[in-house]
Amino acid sequence: MGAPRTRRGGGGWRTHAARAISVALVAAAVLSSFASPARADDPLTEALKRKEELERAVQVARQNTQRYQTAAGQFQAAINAANARIAALAGKQADAQSEAEALGYEIQIAEEQLALVAFQLDETKALADSLKAQADEQTRQLLRRQELYARHLRTTYRQALVSPLEMLLGSSSLTEFASRLQAMIFVNRQDTRLANEIRALRADTARKQDEASAKEKEILGLQDEIGLTRQRLTVEKTLYDKLVADAEAAMDEQAQARAGAAADRNSAQNAARRSDRQRQDLQRQLDQAEAYYEQLAAAQAGKSGLGAFNGKLFMWPVRGPITSYFGPRWGGFHNGLDIAAPMYTPVRAPSTGVVTTVGRPYIASGDTAVVVIIAHGNNFATLSGHLADGGRWPPVHVGQRVAAGEIIGYIGMTGWTTGPHDHFMTIVDGRAQNPLSYLP
Repeated sequence: MGAPRTRRGGGGWRTHAARAISVALVAAAVLSSFASPARADDPLTEALKRKEELERAVQVARQNTQRYQTAAGQFQAAINAANARIAALAGKQADAQSEAEALGYEIQIAEEQLALVAFQLDETKALADSLKAQADEQTRQLLRRQELYARHLRTTYRQALVSPLEMLLGSSSLTEFASRLQAMIFVNRQDTRLANEIRALRADTARKQDEASAKEKEILGLQDEIGLTRQRLTVEKTLYDKLVADAEAAMDEQAQARAGAAADRNSAQNAARRSDRQRQDLQRQLDQAEAYYEQLAAAQAGKSGLGAFNGKLFMWPVRGPITSYFGPRWGGFHNGLDIAAPMYTPVRAPSTGVVTTVGRPYIASGDTAVVVIIAHGNNFATLSGHLADGGRWPPVHVGQRVAAGEIIGYIGMTGWTTGPHDHFMTIVDGRAQNPLSYLP
């Protein structure tokens, strides 16, 4: 069973998890059958079989725990990726929001400018209308003045046909003559002034109308420009508002994905904890089975006809530096003594005894170490592990009597090991003891 694939919703992982749990339940059901004593003619074989089954169950539980932990790590990676995506989207949303707010301010300013220009346009139009009305009134006055001026001219013309002598002779007195002459001069001066005022007023009115028309065109152009700017800003603001909305929707989607991954991670972690508790329970049963196997191995050794072993071993199985002692190690317990030596160095029987085991008794748990167990008495046995295989397979067999110093195997690296050495154990009354207490 491979590692679960991370998929949205966790469907693939749940399928693998269900299969793994099914396997674990089957293993638990198998283990429940171990509660009753084994009925077999060979209790050693039955104990070995029970231990191998427990080792397989422990291996399955260990694989399940690792698979759940891997799945939890994958879901955590999905959570981290969602968090990073949400942070990036939040940054983009903030930028878009800031841009949209800035555009909103620009639109507001443009609206105010447009309102001011409209007011100015209205004022200019009112001024132009006023100037036009004044011009019309002045035109009417001009017409009246022109008519009056024309009558004055005609009168002046007729008077001009009368010589001053005739005017004097036609007057009843000098005073009348002076009055008629003064009136004619006054009319001429008044008409001249009136004509000048009318010309000036007409020119001023025309100039103001031209200015008002130019200003009106300028304001109309500015109005069009501001209107286009407002339209452009409105379009841009709509775009940025959409970006903000899209970012919010994407963040909601990522948040949902993160929540789903978190739920899957929690489920995987819970499953890993359950599987690890099951593994620990199976490991306890395995430890009990190994202890029982050691007892049965010692009991089996007792059938060889040997008496009790009460002394020390005759010799070391191999000479070399001790790389790991008996006792606690790496959070566990090391039940033997690791004696390093070059590959294929002969390993010898430490004392006289009978061979009770040759081969790989722990292969069911994945440990391919080749071991040889020798009974030296009905209460004492030794074990040498990680021996070479292939062309250097141990040259002894079960039931064979060996003497101290006889070759029982060769230094190798089978099983779980980081270098060539002999994992040497001493089993006393069915339990592993410190080999240094028995070696010479």
